Amino acid sequence: MLVTVAAGFGLMRALRDLDGRTFDKAQMDLYKARIDALDLAVARLRERADHTDTALQQSLTSEDLSHTLDQVFGKLERDVDARFERQARSVEALRVMVGQTDELLQKVLDGLESIRHDQDMTESR
Repeated sequence: MLVTVAAGFGLMRALRDLDGRTFDKAQMDLYKARIDALDLAVARLRERADHTDTALQQSLTSEDLSHTLDQVFGKLERDVDARFERQARSVEALRVMVGQTDELLQKVLDGLESIRHDQDMTESR
């Protein structure tokens, strides 16, 4: 944009200088070459601006990134929560089994103690 303004300013200045003067063909060709160079520079700048606009339109916004991260980490969080729930149920089942095993073992020990006590009673008679 700045180059375009500068080019226009330079062109206007050159035209003002041309007013009232007579120039030979070589000087006119020089001015035409400068104008062509300025036109080329403006076209290149326009091309760069269009390329930059295209790149900006295709760029990832922070909202898009946030949404994608929420999707990915949301799924990961749900998977981890499901695993923890399964493991908690397994641990609880193991606790119940250990408790039942302790009760059964206590009954067996009580039975053995009762049998030994009965044997000791019969032997002492």
